[in-house]
Amino acid sequence: MKATMTVATEQGTVRGETNSGMGSQSVPLSSLSEMTGFPIDFIKSELLVNEEEISLDQLRLSMASYLESTLEEIK
Repeated sequence: MKATMTVATEQGTVRGETNSGMGSQSVPLSSLSEMTGFPIDFIKSELLVNEEEISLDQLRLSMASYLESTLEEIK
């Protein structure tokens, strides 16, 4: 999990843009639902969030945690 968390919290460039200050931006879970095809309730339960929007920093950390737990299940 250490490696995934390091990547999730790393500041740098994403598609040519810097991440500085992006953690304060929020992503509506409805947008994630549309992009992924997963219902909002499923996303909330898997990412362990209750809000309708999530900050980019929180999304990165939640996704890193989700990926790590999934990798542990596969092993």
